Amino acid sequence: MQQDDKTRHEIRKIAYGLWIKDGQPEGRDREHWEAAKEIWAFRSHNHVLDDDDESSGTARKRRQKSDAA
Repeated sequence: MQQDDKTRHEIRKIAYGLWIKDGQPEGRDREHWEAAKEIWAFRSHNHVLDDDDESSGTARKRRQKSDAA
């Protein structure tokens, strides 16, 4: 599956979940799709930040150990 197809598939799953959570209303598909795109972008961006947080967390632990010594 290409990246664009994978991205659309993930957004579609999020939008479907939002639609279900909202009681399956008719005529709000665009609203759910746009909200899903924002959620996907946020999650994707934070995934990258999570990797950075792990490395900075390791550095923080090292600093704490050296401060305690």
